Amino acid sequence: MLLLSACAPIVRPAPFKGARTQVTDTSLLGPFDGQIVDEATGEPVQDAVVVGVWSYDRGDGFIGPHGSESVMVQTDDAGRYRIRRAPLRKRGSSLRLVSFHLLVYKRGYASYRSDTLFEGGARRDFTGRHNRIELGKWRDRDSHAAHLLFLAPPREISRVAGWEQREANLDLYRALGGNTGGDGGASQGGVGPQPGPGEEPTSSKPKWLEATSLIYPEDVAMRTGYDGEFVIEDLGDFPRTHFYHGVLFRADGRDEDYDFSYRIWHRPSGGLEPVIEIFRENLPVEVSPEVTDETWIYEEPGTAFRGVAFIDRESGTGVLLTCGPAQCIDMDTAIILAKYIAGRIDRLELLDAPEEGKTDGKTDAKTEDGDEEDEEIPASDSDDEPDTEGELP
Repeated sequence: MLLLSACAPIVRPAPFKGARTQVTDTSLLGPFDGQIVDEATGEPVQDAVVVGVWSYDRGDGFIGPHGSESVMVQTDDAGRYRIRRAPLRKRGSSLRLVSFHLLVYKRGYASYRSDTLFEGGARRDFTGRHNRIELGKWRDRDSHAAHLLFLAPPREISRVAGWEQREANLDLYRALGGNTGGDGGASQGGVGPQPGPGEEPTSSKPKWLEATSLIYPEDVAMRTGYDGEFVIEDLGDFPRTHFYHGVLFRADGRDEDYDFSYRIWHRPSGGLEPVIEIFRENLPVEVSPEVTDETWIYEEPGTAFRGVAFIDRESGTGVLLTCGPAQCIDMDTAIILAKYIAGRIDRLELLDAPEEGKTDGKTDAKTEDGDEEDEEIPASDSDDEPDTEGELP
């Protein structure tokens, strides 16, 4: 015990405001707690990713950095977070704990660092206990490239902010004079003017519905705690059309219990009634109001695969979500993911369909061979060839 104590790191005094003057005295060791709210409305920000990072140095004459430790939590319904004391897994006779930084990430907001302001300059209002963080909404003029540079995200945030790397590359390309062809609002995911139910797109080229921007793998991982990788593929149970797109997040190197998928019907040619019939056949339960007034929630006996379907009458959209039991450990998780998709229906797009013979239905170049099985929704998804008999009228 004495040897372990002797090897514990030396802890420097905390430099942030209130570390020594408040009744709830804190040090670099922690704990740390506070509340995160919307800067404009004062409303709590739920499910924000909060990461605490402790940094170390080591040495007597020659002193250098010696790594870091981090802990991730998420805010609760009241926007509150709590990070316990430093794990202190690192040991050494000349080891010193020299700093603690708090980072907050929530999609749709400018991120927060306890040491630096996004606009530039040092932050001087951070307190270890009862800290109040006001997150400002993301603005169209903000740069994703500058945001990631400011954030210098640790691994825990990189996993949920991966989508922003794509946007950052576009920002840099535009800054160099490049034309992305989508500056008129495509980056916001809007579908623009759409044909009515039963109408074909006005363009002479065949169109495909594009639904991959409704939810990203990192959004699923943030909610479920999944620490692996997803391969994004098109589902093959119905042909992809201008009104239908099925997306599979296949868990790379894991069994199908970790898979997540969703199917989108947007203003289908036959109206929403055939879609509702599909929901009723595959989710034999009464309608409930969890996501919209027309929601079906079902757990498949034997496999525990969880299915959530809903109809959004205002946008003319039907959604069927399927989540494996290892990915969604309970039905509440599946419902939350369905609500996330429901809030982003306006991100649906119409794209030019590829020429025949030039696509295999995959939306990700990374594929693996697997056994093909015929399964019913919401059972696990497979890469079978499209079943033309299942095509909607």
